[in-house]
Amino acid sequence: MNASIAKLKDGLIVSSQVMNPASPLLAPSTLAALAKAAELGGAVGFRVDGVDVVRELRRLSDRPIIGIHKNRASGMDTYITVCVKDAIALISAGADIVAAQATEGSRPAESFAEIVQAVHMQGALVMGDVSTYEEGIAAVANGADIVATTLAGYTSQSKGAHRPDLRLAQRLSNSVNVPVVVEGGIWTPEDVAGAFDAGAWAVVVGSALTAPDIIAAHLSQGLPHRHIGVLA
Repeated sequence: MNASIAKLKDGLIVSSQVMNPASPLLAPSTLAALAKAAELGGAVGFRVDGVDVVRELRRLSDRPIIGIHKNRASGMDTYITVCVKDAIALISAGADIVAAQATEGSRPAESFAEIVQAVHMQGALVMGDVSTYEEGIAAVANGADIVATTLAGYTSQSKGAHRPDLRLAQRLSNSVNVPVVVEGGIWTPEDVAGAFDAGAWAVVVGSALTAPDIIAAHLSQGLPHRHIGVLA
C-alpha cells in the first residue's frame, strides 16, 4: 500500500481553504498556518487549493498533502483540477495526492482518465471527487487511487443529497477496492463517527475547522433574535 494512503487511514484530513473572497485569510501563509495548527490537534493530512499554499504547507509539514486547483473561470461544469498542467504543478510544489473532479459534465481540457495517467507518471496519486455512486465507480475504472464524496449535493446529478452523504460513502465502500473518503457537511464528532461507520477510510473537515466566518454564522443561529453580527 502507498505510504501516503496508509498515513490517512482512520484519520482526520483538514481542508484549509477560503470560500469567501472577502476573507482576510486568503494569504497562502495563513492557510498553511491554519492547516499546521490543525495538525497539532491530530489532523493526519491536508487538502489545500493552489500551488502557493501547497508549497508553503510542505515547508511546514511532512504529512500527506492533497492538492487541488479550482478554476471556475472556464464556465464549464467541472472546475477542480481539470487540466494536466495544473495537476503537475501541484505535484511539483509538493502535493502527494492530486484531487481532480470526476463528475459528469463539460470539461475545459483533458479527461479525468488523462489527468490520472499524467499524475501517475509523476509518481503521485489521484483522488477522484465525485457526487454519485456511478461517478465513483467510473472514477475507479479510470484509475483513481481514492474516491471522495466531495461533490455530493453540488451537481445536477446529485441535487438534494444529504451532506455528509453517508449512504453514498457506504455504497462505494461496499463496491470499490480503493479507499473512500467522506468530505462535505462534517460538523460534529457524531458526523465523523458516522462516516467511519459507513466505511470511510478517512474524513475531510473544512469549514468546521478553518472558516471563522462560516463558524460564526453557524453559531449565531443560537443567539437571541438571531443577530447577524457577532462580537469578538
